[in-house]
Amino acid sequence: MKRRSPNTLAASQQNRRAFTLIELMVAIVIIAILLGLLIPAIGAVRLSAQKASVRTEISNFEAAITAFNQDFGMDPPSGIILHEAGGATWNPRDKGIIRKMWPQFDFSLYNDINGDGDVTDKLVLNAGECLVFFLGGVFEQTAGGTYAVYGFSKNPAQPFRNPGHTSADPGYDAAYSATNTSRQGPYFEFDSSRFVGNDSDTALEYVDTFPSQQLPYMYLSSYGGRGYRTSDLPTALGFVSVYRQGDPTATPLVAGKPFKAKSFQIISPGADFQYGTGGNYDANKNLPASRSVEADNITNFVSGSLK
Repeated sequence: MKRRSPNTLAASQQNRRAFTLIELMVAIVIIAILLGLLIPAIGAVRLSAQKASVRTEISNFEAAITAFNQDFGMDPPSGIILHEAGGATWNPRDKGIIRKMWPQFDFSLYNDINGDGDVTDKLVLNAGECLVFFLGGVFEQTAGGTYAVYGFSKNPAQPFRNPGHTSADPGYDAAYSATNTSRQGPYFEFDSSRFVGNDSDTALEYVDTFPSQQLPYMYLSSYGGRGYRTSDLPTALGFVSVYRQGDPTATPLVAGKPFKAKSFQIISPGADFQYGTGGNYDANKNLPASRSVEADNITNFVSGSLK
């Protein structure tokens, strides 16, 4: 009797070695289902990591503001007008703030605060620009098109002296140039690629780490507990109230006590690039539909994001 070689398969066995069309389609469907489950999970993990990065950065801002306070006896203001021209007429409030930080400040001297080669600018600093200026110091645009911050001169009469300011620049005063090399700050390690400027005064703002972020961090000072100022709010962007402790859905709505009533609020607009209007917030109550864009805002008074 002739035996079949053990290595020789019957035709039916050979056919079972290959996928049928139906089996292949089933495998594709299963893979598609798994991808459909996996991709949202990956997206959620990525978003969670991005939120954690922003929250960490806000904590670093808090530490930098604490260091600034230790040196100057106050938190940075969140709204002020600075003048480069010596002898310019300062608003009494703004002059008083500068005097508190630098008691020997000489308002008759010229300062090229933004490093643009002149000493004629009037810098109206808003809630985001104050965060960068007082933690970063005087600044200028570099040859590569990015911006650099230099802290403040330790010259008590002229802390806003820009290190790039030379004898060829208007308003140069040789009497103060020798002491200009000793600097104080910056208090925060800024990433120069995330500086933005949203108005014509060239003052810098700083965006968070969300990809393609469009709006900067907002910083609002309570001025040591004296109260948040409405004029510091970026109302042009729709944000009309600091965050307050209270029911956001109550009727009538009663404004509550501000979060961080004796210090400051820092706010990231989150992944949707929108601040919302601000106002009452309660972690145990959902925000009304009209304020739903605020749910992903990240702040220094709530762990994680609002909801």
